[in-house]
Amino acid sequence: MIKTYDDFDWDTYTKTNYEKQLVETTTQHTIILKSSQDEEFNESFANLHPNWKEIYYQVHNLGVKSVFECGCGCAMHLINIDNLYPKVSVAGCDYAQSQIDLGYKYLNLKDYNFNHKIIQKDMTNDSGIEEMGTHEFVYTQAVTMHLEHNKAVSFLKNMGRLSSKYIFLIENYNSHDYNSLLTEALPDFERLENNNQYVPNSAYLLRKKK
Repeated sequence: MIKTYDDFDWDTYTKTNYEKQLVETTTQHTIILKSSQDEEFNESFANLHPNWKEIYYQVHNLGVKSVFECGCGCAMHLINIDNLYPKVSVAGCDYAQSQIDLGYKYLNLKDYNFNHKIIQKDMTNDSGIEEMGTHEFVYTQAVTMHLEHNKAVSFLKNMGRLSSKYIFLIENYNSHDYNSLLTEALPDFERLENNNQYVPNSAYLLRKKK
């Protein structure tokens, strides 16, 4: 299956979808976790969405020192990772500055020291990728599943350029043929199995040794 269209108009997505979803979520749930003293993974996060738990679990379980989120939106997950694991360096990007701005509007992003490392960037565009540095754990959640095939390939290739070790994806795997997509876009990475705790079909990749 080759996906030939994007699911959304990304230039209007913040107003038509994202902000409404964020306001609804913040009204109904506590989405910002408190700072942790012991930096251990807390099983009391039982009320969190499994996707969220999987991301935080992976950061903890792999013991990485740096994390980069591609398509970070309002930076909610990066805020939580910073609160839970303050020794981990976090950064991220999003296609829409308007989504990043919601982190300042609703989540006090200005109070976090890493806020200057949240940048506007179209990850389907190769320009400027090297300037973003490399990071041990590069992940995305529910982004490539919404992109047409060629954009998804470019997005994943640029994730590979950013990652020094791990790539992690949580997606709807019916939206693309991800086996061939990952092989095409990330030949320098191998997909590992049985490392997932809360989302069984999430994709976990490790850079191949040279």
